[in-house]
Amino acid sequence: MSALPSIRGRLSAALIGVSLAWGVAVSAAVGWVVRHEVDELLDNTLQESAEILMGLLVSNATLLPTTGERAMPAPPHDEQMVWQVVDASGRVMLRSHRAPDAALGPAATLGFSDQGRAWRVFTLPLDAEGRKLHVAQRAAERHEARFDAIKYPMGTALAIGLLGSLWLRLRVTRELEPIERMSKAIAQFDPMLPGQALIGPARSELAPVHRAITGLSSRLARQVANERAFAAHAAHALRTPLAAMVANLAVAQRHALPIEQTYLKRARESADRLRRVVTALLTMFRSGGEVNRQPVDVDQLVSELPFGSLAVVTRGTARVKADPDLLAAAFMNLLDNALRHGATSVVISLQHDDHATLIRLKDDGSGLAEPDRQRIQAALDVQDYDGNMGLGLMLSDMVARAHGGRLRLVPAASGFAVEMSLG
Repeated sequence: MSALPSIRGRLSAALIGVSLAWGVAVSAAVGWVVRHEVDELLDNTLQESAEILMGLLVSNATLLPTTGERAMPAPPHDEQMVWQVVDASGRVMLRSHRAPDAALGPAATLGFSDQGRAWRVFTLPLDAEGRKLHVAQRAAERHEARFDAIKYPMGTALAIGLLGSLWLRLRVTRELEPIERMSKAIAQFDPMLPGQALIGPARSELAPVHRAITGLSSRLARQVANERAFAAHAAHALRTPLAAMVANLAVAQRHALPIEQTYLKRARESADRLRRVVTALLTMFRSGGEVNRQPVDVDQLVSELPFGSLAVVTRGTARVKADPDLLAAAFMNLLDNALRHGATSVVISLQHDDHATLIRLKDDGSGLAEPDRQRIQAALDVQDYDGNMGLGLMLSDMVARAHGGRLRLVPAASGFAVEMSLG
């Protein structure tokens, strides 16, 4: 089965994508606005510089040459702006230290113009003789100014978008924690245990889920309780007639002809087995099958079970702390299974540690093929009883789980072996 999509992963990816897209969009918008404002500021500076310079030249008209071309005397320096005075024919008459020798703009153009991709020029008329003043700035310097003005707000916007996405991802993770806590609580919730309730929802969105689960668990609990009550009542109603049937068959067997005794013996054994099954059911489903732990002597418990033809040997410490009725029901079913599969003897061994008691039953019967053992064990692990095993293994596993343990089918070279752990 392929992995299901993750809500956290999908939301995180969406939030990161939206945050980055927002950061890019804001950066583009900020970049466009900043570029427009920087261009406007540089143009205003260029125009004001031209107007100031024109005022100085007009007030000092003697500085303007009448013929030839020359640069304004000045020590070597780095100019952010350059200027030229050109005559009516477009010839450069006077220029700043870094200005080019050729005119920066067409003779007929006034105001702003671009000299290719190299210069941004502002032109003013200087006098009635047709002379003009060009003040220009390098396009590369304008690009550098734009870049310096744009990179910081764009970087900040992108950083805010990224940090916002990380913060939102953290918030998504924290908001999904109540779902994980409820999932863990549901996994541990057993509506059949008295007094157990599912933890309340931590978010309003989880309240409908909580109501649905508690409602479903209540319906399942009522259904299981009804089934247990029916099984208990049916077993109780059948137990007395079956006991009478077994007794009457025993009397009939003693007084029957030899040829009839064989058939009566088989009928008595079948009725006796049915009586044991009914007794186990009655024990298992009494009052919901709650566990009443107390010290139990396994030797004495097994000796009281009606399996006269089966030799049962107990090894190890024979005392355990368990529900005697439930443990008797499990033994009754497991020993009955051994008897039906041709076993003549069963060895019960017990091991104890600080956490659990392990009870192992090993018989000398026909045993179980390995593929069948693995199939039944897989069904036991997930409590998939229907159609995979008989009543004996199912009830024994239920008894083990009621004690906090489980039933395990052990590989055996011969016969059949099963281990029941009691927590």
